Parts: sequence; structure tokens; C-alpha cells
Amino acid sequence: MRYMMFVKTAPDAGPPPAALIEAVETEIKQQYADGILLDADGLGPAVEIRLSAGEVTHIDGPFAEAKEVAGGFSLFEVRSHEEALELGRRMIQLHVDLWPGQDAVVEMRPLFGPPTPAE
Repeated sequence: MRYMMFVKTAPDAGPPPAALIEAVETEIKQQYADGILLDADGLGPAVEIRLSAGEVTHIDGPFAEAKEVAGGFSLFEVRSHEEALELGRRMIQLHVDLWPGQDAVVEMRPLFGPPTPAE
């Protein structure tokens, strides 16, 4: 089962503390070593391409109405939904421990594509 994780914070959160960045890098290295992490990276500013009333437009971010900004993503190959949730819990716990007072969201989404060889 493949899952994508997004880590989201408030648009005005500022840069994360160095200790959090280091801890996330350590976690990522371990996930690669465990063979469950397929890809991960930080995300730059968003561009939305919208279709509304038959008209296509695009809007460059940041978006004033945004309550959260996705700062990074990870793509996992896991054995179960529970394993994916545990990965999300571990990531949010790093934020609890190393960025006190900052609100954050970890969003986990299953991918619905053709089965991968591991399934």
C-alpha cells in the first residue's frame, strides 16, 4: 500500500527550528534504510490551476485564504493503514517535541494506482 504524507503548518509559522530539521532528516534516513520511504522533499510555493464555469485560470500562491501550507511530502510503501498512521504519529510527535507551541498537521493519504510489485 502506498501512502503520501503532507506536513502542514500555518503560513506565518516561519522556518522550523534546526533541531526539528535534524530530527526529520534522521527519521527520513531511517525510513529509507527500512525500505518504506520511496521519496521525500520540501515543497515550494503553490500555483493553482482552476476550472470554473468553463474558464481555466491560474493563481500563484501564497493564498490569503490558506489556513495551512504544505511544507513537505513523503511517499511510503507500507504493509497496512495502521503502519501509515504510525508514521504520521511519529512525524507529528517530532513537531510536538521540537517546535513547542507551533500548530502542525500531518495528512496521510492512500494512493489508488496500479499495484506495485511489493503488493
